[in-house]
Amino acid sequence: MADYIFRYKLDGKKEPVYQDPLLEMIRAQMENILNIIIPLEGQREVKIDGFKLLRDRRTVYKIFPQEQETPNFFEEHPL
Repeated sequence: MADYIFRYKLDGKKEPVYQDPLLEMIRAQMENILNIIIPLEGQREVKIDGFKLLRDRRTVYKIFPQEQETPNFFEEHPL
């Protein structure tokens, strides 16, 4: 069995959205992933714009900075 390493280049250094390094790492990774995939629930495309941490299920964190809109993959890739 072979192991493979998947690497992709992140966009250059941007102004962090969150000062907490853990939150910013998660947010940046999700932003980059959502720029290359279309999340699904069953066969339905879903728009993901935030996340919660298991340690604090009440707080919602935005993935995309305010000046950048969420990728509009619904119109570009119909099912």
